[in-house]
Amino acid sequence: MKLKYISSGIRAVLKHEGVISLITRGYRFLLHRILVFDNYYIVCANIENAGNEREADFLPKTDDFCWKIISTNQEADELAANGFNFAAYELNLRASLDRDALVFCIFISKELAHIACLADNLRGKDTIDPIPFNVDFKNGEIVTGRALTVPKFRRLRLRNYSAYLLRRYCLERDITRINGTMLTNNYAALGAAALHKYMTIMSKCRFIKILWFKHFKEKKIEPTTPQQIMTQKI
Repeated sequence: MKLKYISSGIRAVLKHEGVISLITRGYRFLLHRILVFDNYYIVCANIENAGNEREADFLPKTDDFCWKIISTNQEADELAANGFNFAAYELNLRASLDRDALVFCIFISKELAHIACLADNLRGKDTIDPIPFNVDFKNGEIVTGRALTVPKFRRLRLRNYSAYLLRRYCLERDITRINGTMLTNNYAALGAAALHKYMTIMSKCRFIKILWFKHFKEKKIEPTTPQQIMTQKI
């Protein structure tokens, strides 16, 4: 079954993005399996006061959209059977399913446009974000990660709307803190986070992986907002 997904993903990348994109994505995928040398921020969002948010303030800049929460590959298969198209991003979607993680998806004209993952347990966390930072699941904290917007659908406020959906989902389940990591050079994610008053950067860490060797070092910093980080980088 995995070979089927890989094959369909290769065909979709060739169709929608071309040979150069296929080669680039394949190279990055293989390299990341062997070598990782990245710097991250540990980010948390305390959302106790997010209950007054209005959905209208976060809606995407398009009318032809819908969103789904998917937890298993069977549910993904049912959506595909009903005309939902995962295109070149089927592997990104399915990689977290059946592993105790939820995937929030936004579709435009039934075509996958944005993905964001959520986990309320260690197995799900290790699936969507293997960086070894602490999350207090027993006291209602969760972790998010693997956010992705399909290039052709960028600048439609999909990341902002997805973040709103995640906050609403958590508040309905009495979860008041969302945790995650963000690459220090991911300016798009930092810029999106800067729009939300709930986000705080708590520490900076380095994660190194060379084959089976892993090294993680975390440095606590003064709680900082993404807005402050973006100002420093300008």
